[in-house]
Amino acid sequence: MVAHQFVIAAIALGAAFCYAASNVIEQRKASTAPPETSLRIALLWYLARQPIWWLGIGVDLGGFGLQVLALGLGTLVFVQPLLVTSLLFSLLLGAAARTLRLSWSDLGWALVFMASLSVFLVEAAPSGGVDQRDLRAWALPMAIVAGLVLICIALSRRVPGGYRAAALAAGAGMTFGVSSTLMKSFAHELGADGMTGMLGHWEPYALGLIIAIGFLVLQSAFQAGDLRGALPFLEVSEPVVASVLGLTLMHERLHAIDGAAKAVVAASAVLMVLSAGVLARSTAQAREPVGTPPEPPARPDRAPTRAPAPSDRPRPVPPDQRPSWTRGRTAT
Repeated sequence: MVAHQFVIAAIALGAAFCYAASNVIEQRKASTAPPETSLRIALLWYLARQPIWWLGIGVDLGGFGLQVLALGLGTLVFVQPLLVTSLLFSLLLGAAARTLRLSWSDLGWALVFMASLSVFLVEAAPSGGVDQRDLRAWALPMAIVAGLVLICIALSRRVPGGYRAAALAAGAGMTFGVSSTLMKSFAHELGADGMTGMLGHWEPYALGLIIAIGFLVLQSAFQAGDLRGALPFLEVSEPVVASVLGLTLMHERLHAIDGAAKAVVAASAVLMVLSAGVLARSTAQAREPVGTPPEPPARPDRAPTRAPAPSDRPRPVPPDQRPSWTRGRTAT
């Protein structure tokens, strides 16, 4: 049994590493996109013409396959906290690729974030509930999440790069939280009706649209700042929205039932937001890209030189205006 858990853990960590590698590759290419393409289809068109970006997409799909395999062999409560290590892998790979400056403080807060998120996933993981709700039941939750995503997008236009990346990543995470909840209905319909019967339901089309929107917002977050600002808020908003929707819409039950467990969930949520905010602030304070040499300081003791203007040059004095003791002398 222990050996079986080690295998599941290794597969989950492999998925986390693949997600981290794809994050670094995608962020590196998205950061080179023209700023005016943010939140536009033109951004995806620009990225689609970068061959290395497709490598990131392929690695991302590999991570998804490993995640599905790990979830098929193990439980959600065991696998999901291990996937949180993708944040640490992303920061380390980003530092190795020289796409960001990473300090010991950043690493410390990243560890705090991963620990608090793991505790949240273990203690607050909802279970039970129903597999499917009709479109009318989904209307209000989707409208609320859409409003929150629009607020994040509007906020991103008023803040600098690091906070802009955090705001956009939070919006992307919210959309992925909705898509994660919809996947439960998608999997139920696929098992009950098969691929052909599933096409008669609205969930597959909504799922595809929501994932596409979230993907565009996430690439815009990668374009706006480095991984320290984007990934923590992405990792926070997705499970929080999915948990809230599971409790309120799908009638799931919270794993934490007593007061102590609920206090642990609340404390972990506070630590998640705090550490994510510190990492986003660290991104905002990184003013210069890695590898950019600093400009030489100006020397105030030396004034800039310039060629003398014609008006500054001495003019010859006419003979009749010279002093009397110099008249009659000729220039040699």
